[in-house]
Amino acid sequence: MFKLSYVELVTGIKAAKLRELISLGILTAEDRDGVTYISAAGIESYLMSEGRFVPDVFKTSGIKVLIVDDEPNMLNSLKRLFQRFPQITVNTAANAFEMGHSLKILVPDIIILDYSMPGMNGLEILQSLNGEGYLEKVRVIVYTARLPEELEPVVAQFSNVQVLAKSADFKELLITVEKMLNKTRETA
Repeated sequence: MFKLSYVELVTGIKAAKLRELISLGILTAEDRDGVTYISAAGIESYLMSEGRFVPDVFKTSGIKVLIVDDEPNMLNSLKRLFQRFPQITVNTAANAFEMGHSLKILVPDIIILDYSMPGMNGLEILQSLNGEGYLEKVRVIVYTARLPEELEPVVAQFSNVQVLAKSADFKELLITVEKMLNKTRETA
């Protein structure tokens, strides 16, 4: 879901026209706290039907990954890893504040979340995501330097969350992402 103002900025379609398309049922939208959010699928479909260019951010066939880690080297390594796959759109955040901002623009399919960060730790972030309803639609991999056995009981209370040690190689991370996405497809 994208803010109406963001859709207007990226597509050049005026807000009044977007509201008209919503009222006609051409675009699917929802209001949250006085802000209108429009579904990516609707935007993609409308732009395609008009023969207009569809920006990558609105393409729904790809996989959207958000990486949240306060360590710049890890953040950049993970970003480069996922960018090797053309079907994956990667966003990054160095802390909970940046993650919150990113989530207002684009809801990812998977969040790769560092557990130990200044400000809000992984548990606090998971509680916030759960409270806002994100964990119903987003899968989270808590990617941590701590032993997974320590955190598994802590994150077991949340649906769609799995723990993976940073000591695991990137191949194991990619396999975990694929398994989580397959699980999502099976339940859809």
